[in-house]
Amino acid sequence: METRDKIIATASGLFLKMGIRNITMDQIATEAGVSKRTIYELFRDKDDLVIQSLIQLIINNNKKLISIIEQSRHVIEAVFLIMRREVEHRNSYSQIFIEDIKKYYSTVNESLYGHKESLKEFSASYTLLERGIREEIFRQDIQIELVDNFLYELIHLMEKSERIKALKPDPEAVLRSVFLPYLRGICTQKGIMLMECYFENLTELI
Repeated sequence: METRDKIIATASGLFLKMGIRNITMDQIATEAGVSKRTIYELFRDKDDLVIQSLIQLIINNNKKLISIIEQSRHVIEAVFLIMRREVEHRNSYSQIFIEDIKKYYSTVNESLYGHKESLKEFSASYTLLERGIREEIFRQDIQIELVDNFLYELIHLMEKSERIKALKPDPEAVLRSVFLPYLRGICTQKGIMLMECYFENLTELI
């Protein structure tokens, strides 16, 4: 593993476990087995390292999601498996990490999803939408780039909104009241029938 990749992997693990604000560059250097000078030769500052770490986490996660999409029988099965995985994945993050990354959303978003080519390369939902249209599960008239960006913004709205957090919604309520109705709205009749089959019992996801 190259030094830069090793530093990013080490920093990512520490950030996920303990949050960003609680981790110093000295701790990262010690855990990675490099000097702090080496880190600053590869990254401008801590913010740069955080951003590069978040980008790599997203890329790695999207690769796993795309693998799920490719191995699923159809996109509704993929949606079900991805939602179940993401619920488990989010529950493994420390709450302080989730709070700390909010200030980096816009920078990371622009870096990864600033143009159409990036969407195709880094967005699992873009891949999902493309396949769904080919399978005639999602409607042919949806604009993939618009829907993909909307889903991204919706996820982060659910995390950032103080009004929503005050309601303390459980995961099943979020899925049943927000995400699944939207997905149903872009489905064909074939897609709706598959959704009813897979999501009849949401407790399997939670």
